[in-house]
Amino acid sequence: MKRNVPILVSIILAGVALMVVSTGPGGKTARAEGDYKQDKPYTRENPGPWAGAESSHVPQITYEKMGKGLMVTVKVNHPMDPKKPHYIMWIKLEDGHGKLLGNKELMATDPAATATFELASVPGKLKALQRCNIHGIWMNETDVKLK
Repeated sequence: MKRNVPILVSIILAGVALMVVSTGPGGKTARAEGDYKQDKPYTRENPGPWAGAESSHVPQITYEKMGKGLMVTVKVNHPMDPKKPHYIMWIKLEDGHGKLLGNKELMATDPAATATFELASVPGKLKALQRCNIHGIWMNETDVKLK
């Protein structure tokens, strides 16, 4: 049994180290991307538990006609802070039927939470989603109206 004590202590210390690494600020457990559960995206009208955070989390959608398609820009006025960390993890663009039109992975060290997508055709509706590593998934949508 005495021979196994150093091995047992090493296993326990490794487990404690993993718990410390996976714990975020304030003792909250960090979640992996696939572990995150949220019934539906938050919106300006339904911010869930994050009322007051809408202006820095609801994606802004702008677009302009380009040939037969669109140039779509999705911007989130959110800090990208690797020190906390607090940042936008990804931005996705869908059409009105939920078909993925584009996505962009972001890092906390990126200067801004912005994504530009070139679409070959013009959908009737655009839906932008973004994932904040702390405040979850947020959505905004707009009807496409060309002049």
